Formats: sequence, C-alpha cells, structure tokens
Amino acid sequence: MLDETESAHLIAHHPMPTIMLDTHSDKVVAINDAGRALLGEAILSSQLSSRMKNDFAAAAVFFDAVAHFGTYVDRSLSLIDANGVALRLQTHGAQLKAGLVMLSFLDLDEHDRRDQQAEREAHQNAGLSQWQNIYGFFREVEAQNHLILEAAGEGIYGINAKGQATFVNRAAQEMLGWSSDDLIGRELHSIIHHKRLCGDHFPAHECPIYKSFRRDETMRVDDDVFWRKDGKPILVEYVSTPIYDHDVLAGAVVIFRDVTERKENERKLREALAQVEDLKVKLEQENEYLLTEIRSARSHTGVVGVSPAIKSLNAQIDLAAQSGAHVLVSGPSGSGKSMTASAIHEASDRQHRPLVRINCDQKRAADLEAELFGYRRGAFAGATRDVTGKLLMAHNGTLHLDEVAALPLKVQSSLHDVLQTGHFRRLGDSTDIPVATKVIATTSYDLLAEVRAGRFRQNLYFALNVLPIMTEPLMNRPEDIPYLARHFLDRTMRRLRLPKMTLTKANIEALQSYDWPGNVRELENVIERTAILAQGGRLQFDIQSGQLDRPMETNRVLTQKELRHLEIKNFEAALRRAKGKISGKFGAAAILGIAPTTAYSKAKSLGIQMDQFN
Repeated sequence: MLDETESAHLIAHHPMPTIMLDTHSDKVVAINDAGRALLGEAILSSQLSSRMKNDFAAAAVFFDAVAHFGTYVDRSLSLIDANGVALRLQTHGAQLKAGLVMLSFLDLDEHDRRDQQAEREAHQNAGLSQWQNIYGFFREVEAQNHLILEAAGEGIYGINAKGQATFVNRAAQEMLGWSSDDLIGRELHSIIHHKRLCGDHFPAHECPIYKSFRRDETMRVDDDVFWRKDGKPILVEYVSTPIYDHDVLAGAVVIFRDVTERKENERKLREALAQVEDLKVKLEQENEYLLTEIRSARSHTGVVGVSPAIKSLNAQIDLAAQSGAHVLVSGPSGSGKSMTASAIHEASDRQHRPLVRINCDQKRAADLEAELFGYRRGAFAGATRDVTGKLLMAHNGTLHLDEVAALPLKVQSSLHDVLQTGHFRRLGDSTDIPVATKVIATTSYDLLAEVRAGRFRQNLYFALNVLPIMTEPLMNRPEDIPYLARHFLDRTMRRLRLPKMTLTKANIEALQSYDWPGNVRELENVIERTAILAQGGRLQFDIQSGQLDRPMETNRVLTQKELRHLEIKNFEAALRRAKGKISGKFGAAAILGIAPTTAYSKAKSLGIQMDQFN
C-alpha cells in the first residue's frame, strides 16, 4: 500500500477536491488542499463512512462499480463537511490498486454558483439590451425545441444522473400510457424498464441506458422491452446518448420506437414460412408415396359379378361410402378385400384425398409405428429427416390397414388412442397433431377369435367393427366366374397387347369345376398365365395337367402317391400363404396346426425347398 507521503504527492496537484481511500479499513489516507477546504482536515485518517449522509447500500454499489469498471462517475455518494452540512457532489472514482481508490469531488452547488455568477457578470458587461436579446433568443430556441420534441414520431425522454425523468415527449406518453406528470422527477427504470420480457427482474446496474451516462457511451439496443402503465409490455429499440451540462455529465436522452407490431409480423412470417416448408415436405412425401403406389399396385378391377353375394357387397359398399364410420372387411385371402376398400374410398366424398395403405403383416412394431405415425429427425438412430407418416397422409382421406390382425399390441393401443382422441404425435415430437381419417381394416382371420385369444385388443376391435363387411369365397359364388374370367381376360389382352381371345363354354365349365382355394386372386393369375401361353388364340385350361387341381371326389380312395402329392400341395399352399415363414404367429406351422419343429421335419421329408416361397 502507498504510504501517506506517496499518497499526498500523487493527489497534491489534482485540480479537484481529492482524497485517497483505503477501502479495506475505510480510512482516508491522503487528501489535497482542495479536499481539505471542502471536507476539513479532520477527515484525514478517519473513516469515510462517518461522513456519509446516505445509506451504505448506495455506497457499496458505487465502490463495486469502481472496482468493476476501473473508473466510475455518480451522484449517489453524499458526504457531510466538517460543519455537518450535507454536500451535493458528483463523485469521480478511480481504482489505483486493490483496496486503494482515488475519489475526486465536484461540488455541484459551488459549480452552479459559479455558473450563475458568470452569467450575471456576462449580462452586466453586455448591458440590459443585449441581455434581453439573448434571453428572447433562448426562449425562442427552447420553444422551437419543445415543438420539435412534441412533433417527433419516436418516443423521447431525458433522465438526469440519478435516473430521474426530466422530460417526456407526447409520443413517449402515448406509447407508454403514462402522462408526463406521472414520470417527471421519478426514477424511470423502476417504472418502465424493471422487468425483462421473460419475467426476470432487470437490475438497474445492468441497464444499458444507465451505462450510457455512467460510462459515457452511446448505447444502441434493438431488442428490449418497456412496460406500459396498464402492465402490458411493448417491444422497443432505442438509442441512449449521454448529455452534458457545462462539461458536467448530466444524464442521458433516450429515443425509442415501438416495434411490437413489426416483431409480431416477423414472427408470423417465420411461422408461415415454417408451415410452408412443413407442407412442402409433407406434399413431397405424399406424392412420393402415391407415385410408389401407382407403380406397384395392380389396377383397380371393380366389383364384378351377378351373385347375391356381390349384390349384397355393392349395397354394403354404398352404405360404408356414405358413412364416416370405420369399416372392417373380413374374408378369405384373395376374395377381394383390398378391392372392397378401394371401392368404398372411390364412392365416398373422400375420393379426392389419398387412399393410404399399410401392410401390417411381417413388420416389427417399431417399423410400423414409424411408418404409421412418422417421426422427427433424430427421434432414433437412422432418423436423418422429418417423415410425415401415413396417418397424416390420410388426413381427410382413407387409411387402409391391410391384414390388421397382424398389428402388434403396442401399435394397436396407440392406434386406438388416435381413433378416440382424433390426434397423435410423431415419434420424437412434443406437439399433438389433429387428424381426421376413415379407417378401413381388412383381415383374412377371424378377428373376434383373435380377441378371445388375447392377440387383438377388444376396444380396437369394437372401434373398427362399426360397419362389418364379409367378402364371400369364390367357391360360394360360381355364377360370378364367367364374368370375372371375361373381365380378367380383357384386361390382360389390353395390358400385354395380346391377340383377341374368346372364352368358350368348355373353358367356363372347366373353371367352374374347380374350388378356387386362392379365390379371385388365383382366378386372375390362372387367366393371365393361360392367355400368355395360349397358341393360336385358343385358351386351354388343362385340369389334368395340374394347372388346376380337380376337386376331390367324396367316395374316391387315394393311393399313397396321391396322398403324398396332396400333402406336398397342402404344405406348399401353407408356405405360400405364410410367405415362406415356418414359425411365428402367422407362420406355416400355425396355419397347419402343427409344431414348428414338426413342420421343419415334414418339409425336409417331403423334399420341399422353403427358400423359394420367401
């Protein structure tokens, strides 16, 4: 620490009253002559706090600011002279080293007296006439300045070195809802700038407006908030500029504008652009899906036939199309369930929106969830972009759940929640998305039996089974075979550009003599294959060749070779239906009603190559 001689030498030639203060001991260690004249000799080696008029909290803030910024100017530090008279001071603090502060004082009362004396002398020297001219000129300038401030579109207010309002123009009063009488002479930060937009307290020592005159800097702020008299915030941008009065730092003038509407419009524009981007992504994915469906799906066949079953089906399709209720279509494989779902969609008022199909069979629960609900980028490993999900693609359209019996229980629960609430969340998202879609579920299983076995949720079954439709197997409606055969043949000839062919009576009889375990799909495949292999435009359905198998006669006894052949055909049919899968809920073993180990052994003994059915 500097000794008393060094401290006295350091401040002796300072033009202002100056003391050296040891902040650790609160003692004045040196003082110059001007300081002695202002504060008295007795202050030397005494504690400065004994001369303080105001509370110690303000002094603590002042010395913290000096320690933080190195230099600091403020009027909050009030002292008492040797006679006990309170001094009105502007204090300049400078940190010399840790614990040692130099304080210089400007006696504001004395400063004002000198200014007044100088003005009086100037007026006397210039004469009364010149004084009147000057007075009139300044009155005119003041009036003009007042008119300019009042006419300005921006809010303008001034504050003194204590942060108190000195003037507030009309625009500022209108923006803030306060009158000038409410604000003049009051500490303005605690009234209009006391809190951040998030609700956090805004300390005065962090206020950029205060910094502008305490650190002599012009502060520009583009994103801040002022608080109106009614408690509502306005978003503002402002410039705070320090002002001087006869070389004395007097405060600051603040010019601000209300940018709440502009900021709100910018926010709405950002949200609109984000929505446009989301819709763009959704539309791209929807188009990509629809194009994939068009490329991969077989052309729509329509409902063909004259049987009572087909007439009943047409009536049920019309009823389901007119209703917004969910539909459950049941029937054996290949009997036209998907065609029925398409017909319902095309006949409904949703026909201009997509018919979105999900194959629920042979998929993991996680994959089905991602396909159905979509996901946000980063929701799981491999999720590199936002995916809309087929449920949202089917919004205001139709969602076709193919082979719904295979839906995992976890996904069943999530789907039931969507049907109940009308909204869902994408994987990795925190926002509910409303959705309105008609669900058409198709299955070749007895879904009620699946409910009893605990493999299908009862609440989802009842939610889907509002309008149940049953498609009849082809063997129960042989009168439809001629119409279906003609329909498939015409379509095959057009698609493959084959020469014209005609179905004969013998052809129809051959087709009607078969029980069609594969139903309409099998008939379609047989017609197409026969048309391709036809020679000379003649169709031949050779039942004896094994292209079609004869229905077994009830009283006919089969040989061992015929039994083995029949067993092979039956096992292959099970593999074909299970897509080569042996074990599991929908594997060939479950279809045949045998254990998976038995099925593997039997396939080996029958010489069946299972990989050809994958």
